[in-house]
Amino acid sequence: MSWMSMTGYGQAEFHRDDVSFSVEIRSVNHRFLDVHVRCSGKFASWETPVRGMVREALKRGKVDVHLSVRESGRFSGKLSINRSMVKAFLEETDRVREEFGIGGEVTVRDLIGVPGLFETAQEGEDPVNLLWPEAEDTVRKALAMLIEARKMEGELLKNIMRETTQRIEAITGHIRSFMAENRKAAQARFKERIGALSGNAGVDPARLHQEAAILVDRLDITEECDRLGSHLASMETLFRSPGGAVGKRFDFLVQEVFRELNTAGNKSAHAGISSLVVEAKTELEKIREQIQNVE
Repeated sequence: MSWMSMTGYGQAEFHRDDVSFSVEIRSVNHRFLDVHVRCSGKFASWETPVRGMVREALKRGKVDVHLSVRESGRFSGKLSINRSMVKAFLEETDRVREEFGIGGEVTVRDLIGVPGLFETAQEGEDPVNLLWPEAEDTVRKALAMLIEARKMEGELLKNIMRETTQRIEAITGHIRSFMAENRKAAQARFKERIGALSGNAGVDPARLHQEAAILVDRLDITEECDRLGSHLASMETLFRSPGGAVGKRFDFLVQEVFRELNTAGNKSAHAGISSLVVEAKTELEKIREQIQNVE
């Protein structure tokens, strides 16, 4: 199995002397699986089994299937005239002429325009049942083409996101290298403030040092970096997975990575870390856009 994009196109045709099929399938990204099938004319009953075939093959995406049929020869049916309707039409026409004094004769052209005057009667076995095996095979070929296109784009997206994730991992490593400096910077900043407040009457120096230690600990981003490492490792696991519907799981991890980066950036007292967090979030935004199109 491979990663699959939700965008793709597939088509297939079947031709014979008496009938031809044309199947087109298009899919785009969607939160769930949304399938729309349209079969021409009297073959509308095929829509249900075709929809079932798509649901067996795909997990997510908005999918539109169009199956058109052209009949000829024995499947076109025998044309007949509704004689009772012709008789009623002519009688009513005579009545209108007499009642309103309208002249003119009824021609064949006039009759052709009457809805339902000509009927097509099917001879022999119903083509809806007779032609279904060929139609089903044509749909499966179009569906196979669609799946192959989605796999190719899915693998391309996976490779792009994997490279981006590796850059985020490298940035996370740089953030870790600044953690000691970040703590020292926070301590220095609070010592400076403590020094300014220590001369004020009524201020307990011991209490100030205790509060400063608590605040410095709150600015420590060790836990955020640890969780970042865990989420990035989970992403790597999904990259190595055999496939299936990984899009939603990966999107969840993207949200978690963004949350940890945001927290680390807010807590940091180090300009270098803040800059790296912005860089990592920029890379992550690329993944967030791309993962929306993965099944």
